[in-house]
This record gives sequence, structure tokens and C-alpha cells, in this order.
Amino acid sequence: MQRDSVVILGIPIDSLTLSQAIDKIVNMVAEYRQDGLPKQVATVNVDFIVQTLGKQLSQIRHSELLDILRRADLVTADGMPIVWLSRLLDNPLPERVTGADIVPALATRAAKEGFSLFFLGGQANTAERAADILKQRNPNLKIAGILSPMVYTEGDHLEFFEETDAEIVSVVNAAAPDILLIAFGNPKQELWFRRNVTRLKVPVSIGVGGTFAFIAGDVSRAPQFLHGIGLEWLWRLAVEPLRLWRRYLKAFKTFGVQLWPAVMDYRRQRKRIARQWPENQAPPPDPQQVSSESENLTMTLPMRLDALAVRNLRGNTESQWQDKPALILDFTPVAFVDSAGLGFIVEMWRMALKLNKILVVAGMNDDVRRTFALSRLNDLLGDKIFEDIQLARQYLDSLNLRRSKLVTYKKDGTAIVTITGRLDAFSLKSLDLSAISEAVSGRNCIIDLHMLNFMDSSGLVLFIRIQRNVMAHGNSCILCAPTDQVRQLLRLTRLEHLFTITDDPMVLNR
Repeated sequence: MQRDSVVILGIPIDSLTLSQAIDKIVNMVAEYRQDGLPKQVATVNVDFIVQTLGKQLSQIRHSELLDILRRADLVTADGMPIVWLSRLLDNPLPERVTGADIVPALATRAAKEGFSLFFLGGQANTAERAADILKQRNPNLKIAGILSPMVYTEGDHLEFFEETDAEIVSVVNAAAPDILLIAFGNPKQELWFRRNVTRLKVPVSIGVGGTFAFIAGDVSRAPQFLHGIGLEWLWRLAVEPLRLWRRYLKAFKTFGVQLWPAVMDYRRQRKRIARQWPENQAPPPDPQQVSSESENLTMTLPMRLDALAVRNLRGNTESQWQDKPALILDFTPVAFVDSAGLGFIVEMWRMALKLNKILVVAGMNDDVRRTFALSRLNDLLGDKIFEDIQLARQYLDSLNLRRSKLVTYKKDGTAIVTITGRLDAFSLKSLDLSAISEAVSGRNCIIDLHMLNFMDSSGLVLFIRIQRNVMAHGNSCILCAPTDQVRQLLRLTRLEHLFTITDDPMVLNR
């Protein structure tokens, strides 16, 4: 499904109004009846971005949350600062679309469409009162269920998430709602959905944060005129100053540190392009866009990769890519990329994941590379960014596209479990965990991570289970050469202490 989105600090935000968002969610319910794939809606505010990126420009604090937001089926701007930033980047979002606005509007539409809602999370009494209020406003609204369980996304409890979540998922699936409202707060609600996405049988799930409390009246919303000018946060600060002032100060400070380099870079690039090609002077013609002459598909991008170019680029790329193992995005002609162009790159990345294909980039000049870095997209393609087309093709030719053996053995009998690519809730489902356990049982074990590009907390559970199996027989287990992303995930989940870790790859050969 093609989406008009702009990238705000590495996160694609859909460009739509509240009414359009409700229409999109209704369409997602219909799509589920065709493809059976659960859809996710996320509402992103400044706190989301701060939780995701952290304070450092050189690294990402929560890569799992960033990956979830990039893969979500709909992402709305839950906060005026995000809308203001889109305006500074010359791709203005039409309005903010908050969870507190989506849920009441969606309840009204659901009553008309005959859809049912399930309230998951929040305080039990709060969720019940919110459901009752929405039912009073919309007598035909169907409430499929209400549940306020305790869930964990960090600590030793994480190992047993499949068992604890199974009961929750079972209750939700038995109720068969059309829309699941998840109110665990950020980032717990997003992490919970992603690790259970392969088990949920619900068309659409929406992370709604503290929306139940707003509806129930436990937390008062600002007057409507403050909503329109983006000062609702000031109202909340006035109502709860002791609880919120530190949080808001930290959030806005970190947000400012992150956004200004990206904005200043964009302004500088726009001025450079304007000088190079004045309005009365046409830029050189764009080259042929898509070529499938080789084994792989190549898309040559235009000089200006902006909102207008994106509309022209979209078409039958997905159908052309079906029979090709990889897509090369040729940036050689590209002199300028805006936030809509970055949104197109994220769209191609999502398509690669959907089709289980490889996406590589070639020919970026220094200015475009800087735009990628300051827009927080460097991690999107990792080591799949090449100086030119020839190097990209050599890389693709050298790839063994078939999955290599997962477990091998050293001469001394030590089992080496080699994890490559991505390890997440989706790829974990395709692994035979019992076969892996049997292969390492009774042996020392090394989990080789140097070719692991991305892992989420679901994948981390695999490491825990391998280690428990190995140690139960008196043997040792080592994590070898984990990436910075894996180390950060271990810190965030508070599980770093469980593992023996080495950065020395020679341990694989000794």
C-alpha cells in the first residue's frame, strides 16, 4: 500500500488528517479479511522520538522501537512540534492526529460500521469507565472486551513472555475484536504488539497510551483553543507541574538537539540547489528510472528526490521486483533529497522486508550522505550503501542468497550458532527452536553475532534459552562479537548481566 509520508528524524509520519486516518483504519480492517495480516497504528509525539533516539547524534538509543515505528502500517503525528518540524522541512503535515482524538472518532465510526473494540491495558477501572462513556455516546458500539494485565518488556521476566502473553492473546483472540486499543504506554505497547504480531488475530491494533484516562476524565485535556495552537502540553504542565516539568524539559531539550542539525542541513541544501539551478533554468533531464536488464532490478533516482519526484516514481515497482532478488537504488544523479524523498526510501525498505528481498544503495554523494545521517537513516541500510553501481553489483553477486547452516561444530565439539541478517518476531517463527536446542545440548556453545544486522527483544529470548539449555548441562555459552545495536538492547532490557560476552572473533577458531 503506497503511503504519503515524511521522515521526521528517522521516523516516517503519514501525511493525513484525523478523518483520513479513520478512513485508513477502516480500510485496514477490510484488508485483514483479504490478507489475514494484523496491522499496527502508532501515534508519535516528542516523547516517542526522545525515547527512540536518545541524546546522542552518533547512535540510536532504542533501535527496536525505531524499527517498529518504521514498519508500522500507519504512523500519525501526535503532537504539534512534529507538525511544526514538517513545516520547517517544507513538507507540512496537514494536522496533528493524536490517540486521544483517534479513539473517540473511531468509536463513532466503528458504531456505524458494526466494528467491535477491545480495551487492553490501563487501570482496570479506567478502561471500563472509558468504554462505558464511549458506549453512552455511541449506543450501537460493540465492546468486545476489557483487560488490564501486567506485561513485561525488560528484566528476567522477558524470558517467559511467550507464556505470559499467551493468556492475554488467547483472551483477545477469543473475543475476536476488529480493533484492539493497547494502553500500556510508550514503548511497552509497541514492543508488546510486535512480539505477539504473529499470534494475534485482530485486524488493527493501535497504541493509545493514556487515552483511556483522558476519556474517563482522570486526566483533563486542555481547552480546544490550546489544541489548535499546539500548547496542550502547557496546560498539562500547569495541571501536573511536579510530575511533568522534568520530563518536558528533558524531552524538549533532547528534541532540539536532534532536530536543528537536520533542519539546518536541509536549508543549506535547498539554497545550494536554488543557486545551481535558478527557477528560470531547467535542471538536466532525469535518466531512465527502472532497469531490469541484469539479474537485479535497478532504479535510477532523479536529481531532486522530493515530493513531486516520489509521485512520479511510484508505480509497478513491487510487481517488477517479484522475480528479482534485489533492488539497487542508484543515487548517482541525486543532488538533493527532502523529507518526502526520505519517506520513499523507507517505503522501499518496507517493501524489501515484505517481499523478502535485498535493498542496496549506490552512488550517494557527500551531501546526500550527510542528509541521511542527520535525518537518522544511516542505520536503515547499514552496510548496504556502496560508492557506485559496480561495487553494489559485486556485493550482490557475492551473496549466497540461501540460508547457511545455523549450527556448526568445532573440532573440540563446541557448537557455533551463527545468526545472520535480522532476528525478530517474524524470523524467529521460521526457526526450529527445538532443533537448535538439541544441536547445542551437552556442549559448550558460541553464539556468533558478527553478521547480525538487527535484533529485537523477541530474538533476545532465543539467546536466553540457548544459554539456559547449555548451562543446565554444566557447559558454557558465549556471545561473540555482538553489534552495538545488540549491546544496547541488552542494556535496555536489563539482561546484560546474564551473558558472557567477547568482542574477539578469534574465539571462533581457537
